[in-house]
Amino acid sequence: MLTRRNLGRFGGILAALSLMFLPLASCGDAQLNALDVFKAENALGHQVLLFIALVAAILSIFAVQRQAQIALGLVGAATIGLEYISSINDPDRLVQLLAGAYLAFFGFVLVLLAGVLTLDKGSKG
Repeated sequence: MLTRRNLGRFGGILAALSLMFLPLASCGDAQLNALDVFKAENALGHQVLLFIALVAAILSIFAVQRQAQIALGLVGAATIGLEYISSINDPDRLVQLLAGAYLAFFGFVLVLLAGVLTLDKGSKG
């Protein structure tokens, strides 16, 4: 049975694995995964956002408190959103996000939902 706590863990695992192993973006004909982004020169902003997203994904696997899940889900989704906005604002339209980025965003939405749907211990219902 998929409980709310496990929903957050599943979302964190999905986000972490997507960010680490799937292609995240394409630049021309090249598809970039996390290792390629971290090796790239002049990509400090992208590297920082990817690092923040990876940390949020890994922490969301272990964090089961409601506030932590909400915060980590928002942080992770925001970093993917910032990458999406930066790819749309690319004047030459060379950079496009790929399946890894979209699956990671979906994983962070699951973490956020797990936090939102979890009741506080003091509340009834």
